[in-house]
Amino acid sequence: MVLVIADHCRVPVFYQGYLGVDLFFVLSGFLITRLLMDEIDATGRVDLSGFYLRRLLRLAPALLLFLTAYLLIAPWLWPQFDLLLHVRDAGLAAFYLSDYSEAFWHNPNVLIHTWSLSVEEHFYLIWPFAVLLLARIEPRWRLVGLFGIYLLASAWRIFEYETMGWDSTYYRFDTRIGGLVCGALLAISLQPKGLVSERAANAVGLFAWAALLLCLSIGFWGAPWSLVVMTNLAHMAACGLLISASTKNSWVSSILSAPPLVGVGIISYGMYLWHYPAALYFRELTPWYLTGPIVLSFSIVMATVSYLTIERPLQRYRRSLGGNQRNAEAKLASAGDDRASQAATAAATT
Repeated sequence: MVLVIADHCRVPVFYQGYLGVDLFFVLSGFLITRLLMDEIDATGRVDLSGFYLRRLLRLAPALLLFLTAYLLIAPWLWPQFDLLLHVRDAGLAAFYLSDYSEAFWHNPNVLIHTWSLSVEEHFYLIWPFAVLLLARIEPRWRLVGLFGIYLLASAWRIFEYETMGWDSTYYRFDTRIGGLVCGALLAISLQPKGLVSERAANAVGLFAWAALLLCLSIGFWGAPWSLVVMTNLAHMAACGLLISASTKNSWVSSILSAPPLVGVGIISYGMYLWHYPAALYFRELTPWYLTGPIVLSFSIVMATVSYLTIERPLQRYRRSLGGNQRNAEAKLASAGDDRASQAATAAATT
């Protein structure tokens, strides 16, 4: 989250922070797949209506609050766009169409960041059915199948980049599904084997941070190698961080257990929603060293308000909807250090 905000605020050295979205995709694919597989293991089925209702209650209320505030304020902040354009942009975001509309028609104008929410929402629509099919397959063939899908998704992204260009490839669900599948592959891989040893977790964590630093060093926006190579390297970094964080005493787990990071993880969805319009506005008025703190403070405040007034009350209600899903969530949270799990879980649901 911090990487993405720094990039949008034009903070030097963090111009490659957009790769943070790839980390979120892997985390999201991992979490959702684990929850679904745990539910299947417990009951032999997936409560599809309950799953979609919980996703709706998790994502839609905070988004609608944000879009309402946007429609009230945007005409004064960006008068160069008439009201109908702001309404159109809010509609694209509300119906999770921003990914394809941005890829092909360069809309929305202001709410560009909602493209990643659209990608994840499309994944949520189809993935429960995919997991139900995977559950019928022998475990080793699940891994083979998912790995094959990941390779195909990566090849498709590269092909589309070569034929369609950067923007048309970067924002679309079908070209960005690779990160989500990568997270799902990790979830299936870890499920039967459990946690890795502390020594292995530390080694994997070191590799993950090295890979992430390499991405942030040369993963330039618009560069061919960024979509062709750096995207997959970011996926590997995210997997490494998840593997390391799942082991209680690893140094990655200890870092993620820091209260400030746990707090950011819990409100990360709201921070993502609120930060981009503020970054877009302030970076035209103030230097980066003022824009960064202003936008970070604003997004934390607004995300906290959203979490306390909307997200947390509905969280209690969501958990009351289904015992099987609640048990699956508790099982996932018990893997490794509790605070590290909270941070990863919250980040994955953005």
